[in-house]
Amino acid sequence: MKFYSVILLAVILAGSRKGYQMYSQSQDSISGTWKGTSICQVKDSPCHDEVAIYHAVKAEGNTYRFQMNKMVNGKEEEMGETVFTYDTNNKTLDGVTTSAKGKGLWHFVVKGNTIHGTLTVENNVLYRLIDLHKD
Repeated sequence: MKFYSVILLAVILAGSRKGYQMYSQSQDSISGTWKGTSICQVKDSPCHDEVAIYHAVKAEGNTYRFQMNKMVNGKEEEMGETVFTYDTNNKTLDGVTTSAKGKGLWHFVVKGNTIHGTLTVENNVLYRLIDLHKD
């Protein structure tokens, strides 16, 4: 009988932990879909102003994976995935991308259901201003 009580307790605790994880994920203020604008700051460059749609999911620890898309002819077009580190004290997200064009530093400030951010490229050039709202 004691063995069954231990098993039952283990099952209950495992279920509570899963319930808590589901609750905490639903309360996550970063995960979700963010939509807005990504505006070029370098004139006469291959950059174009875009309607941005970013899908964020919680990853390990204090990191998030953002699938960064843009709207083209009314459809989402994938631009790539970027991993961001969230600073809970400053409410900022920082990520790094590397492409044939070089290294990009993404910096976002999260305020409630809005994100204001920048993409800075090599030589500390401000390349994009990003303003998003959470759906």
